[in-house]
Amino acid sequence: MFSNISIIALLLLKPKIAVRVKDRMRFSMKSPHSPTYLFILDKDCILEIAFLLDSSESAKDYNHEQQKRFVLETADRMKSLQLNSGRTLSWRMALLQYSSTVFVEQTFHDWKGPETFKSHIAPITYIGHGTYTTYAITNLTQLYMSEGTPGSVKVAVLFTDGVDHPRNPDIFAATADAKHQGIVFFTMGMTRVAEEVSNAAKLRLLASVPASRFVFNLQEKETVEKNFILCFQGKKGRTGDDGAPGLKGAKVK
Repeated sequence: MFSNISIIALLLLKPKIAVRVKDRMRFSMKSPHSPTYLFILDKDCILEIAFLLDSSESAKDYNHEQQKRFVLETADRMKSLQLNSGRTLSWRMALLQYSSTVFVEQTFHDWKGPETFKSHIAPITYIGHGTYTTYAITNLTQLYMSEGTPGSVKVAVLFTDGVDHPRNPDIFAATADAKHQGIVFFTMGMTRVAEEVSNAAKLRLLASVPASRFVFNLQEKETVEKNFILCFQGKKGRTGDDGAPGLKGAKVK
């Protein structure tokens, strides 16, 4: 089950240290596989999600459209998202697609609401060249550094089956740099190719930890509603203990 409270606590996933600072809760987490993350949970929460669509030869035919549909469904689900903590959630999205080149289809500065965002997705066309995932990740990092909101929760959804062009630069170095900038990675396999041993291992290494909560596949049923979106919604806490008994009423004469 996902941990309680809210989106930030969920993204940190069982933090090692929690310190109360007035009206804020500060979390830090250290992992042997990732740098230390530090987020501050205020009364309001800002979430920024950037999608990296695979538009290379790996995504030919149906797969490119399936990625676009996932983005549309996620935007729809986010509109009705409520944090069980009662805190206010503000969010916006950006979208890049990559092949041998990277196209920034929508930036964070372009954000004018979910409906406008969705209206720009259908016209996006398939590129169909080599798979250079590293370029997508470095462009993503630059986008967050230039347009990200200070203190926001920064999320990347990387669509990949784990198969890159032989000349693709070091993807793990690029991902490590992005994570060092505070970006949390979900990896989203497109086909069952992503579940082959070497590819599955690669997706787990690219994702934030623990991988069991940050690696998905578009072929899984109800990936958006029952899996992915749950990562952005806190679990309702347990019912509180019963209060003390009330004072005994006066005797009526």
